[in-house]
Amino acid sequence: MWTYIQTVVIYTFVLGSIYLLIALGFSLICGVMRIFHLGYAYIFPLTVYGTWMFMSALGWPLIPSILGMVLIQFIVAVLIYKGMIKKYMYTEDVLLTALLLVALIVEQAANYFYPIQAGVYLQTTLADGIYEIGYGEKIVVPKQLIIGAVIALLMTGAFVFFFIKTKTGMAIRALSQDIYSSKIVGINVETLYMFTMMIVLLPVIIGMLIVAPVWSVEPGMGWLYMVTAILVAVLGGLGNIKGTIIASFLIGFTHAIVCFVIGEPRFMNLSALILVMVILVIRPQGLARSESLW
Repeated sequence: MWTYIQTVVIYTFVLGSIYLLIALGFSLICGVMRIFHLGYAYIFPLTVYGTWMFMSALGWPLIPSILGMVLIQFIVAVLIYKGMIKKYMYTEDVLLTALLLVALIVEQAANYFYPIQAGVYLQTTLADGIYEIGYGEKIVVPKQLIIGAVIALLMTGAFVFFFIKTKTGMAIRALSQDIYSSKIVGINVETLYMFTMMIVLLPVIIGMLIVAPVWSVEPGMGWLYMVTAILVAVLGGLGNIKGTIIASFLIGFTHAIVCFVIGEPRFMNLSALILVMVILVIRPQGLARSESLW
């Protein structure tokens, strides 16, 4: 019994932290721009395969390849905002379709140039080996995931500090609550929207670089992570960072129970879906107010 408790606690921390990186950007886009960014799934494969492209095709070392990938991500984000979001902000059906097509195009391009048989592998391991944690029977956890979980919490803390304490962060919070009042008081809406499109990339990029050496990599992986991001964001209250944090660990707890106590890892996603459905029936707005980023 004690072993199960230790396992659930440790993996709730690890999985919840990783899910937080995966979902934070999606939640912020929903909160600031008030759009359901179905194209969010493209960021995941573009992170891995964009880095691999520079390494394999151009022979670049890892760090320059990552920087090249980040530059591409920023360019794509600006193009998406300028060409789609800004143009079709108030035509939701067209916007959602266009964003969905972006994700599909990136997936198909990755599958064409680097199918799953290509054996894409990023050497972004920060620490090899495992940690044996706990009292009595030790719980085995990859060092990479523990370090990734700590990085996730630090990055989330930095985001919270940014939105609570900095002028730009508070301006974005004001924008998320009332765009018209924000324009009246002189907030540059266009610049802040573009800035938001860029900063939401950072948690996903860091998260994918952390899990790439540990979890499976394939061109369609973006949709699996996208489902997790949607569940976390909806459960937490769309756009609310505090709710996103709580929801990430709640779904991490559910996955840990199903995987390590019940012993049915195939039902991890199903369990999360049922959890979100039950909570939304009781509390349709999610765990926190979607009207506020914090």
